[in-house]
Amino acid sequence: MSTTSRDWYAWIDVRPPPNLHVVGDVLVGNPGVEALLTMKEPQGGDPALLLLDLHLTQKPGMWPQVKTWIQARYDRTLPPVGARYVGVQVLLNDSQLARMSVHSIQ
Repeated sequence: MSTTSRDWYAWIDVRPPPNLHVVGDVLVGNPGVEALLTMKEPQGGDPALLLLDLHLTQKPGMWPQVKTWIQARYDRTLPPVGARYVGVQVLLNDSQLARMSVHSIQ
């Protein structure tokens, strides 16, 4: 089954403490589906590329079967020093769903 997504964006707010944010929209079969992004374990060989797993979970109850866009989001406080991510790859069932560059803002 193919999953459609759009509008992925990743940024680091570099003001102390630095925070990484990743957001994107995922098309799901009903409004009772929740999206969760988690760090993939293990990460890949490139420390500048963050790998995230997308998990889609159906909440209990009766939901109208209407395709709906929902937001997936990942937020993480980064250590004050050290390497920064330059890219993010979002995976669903070990297949690439999205890939983006990381932007810095102040």
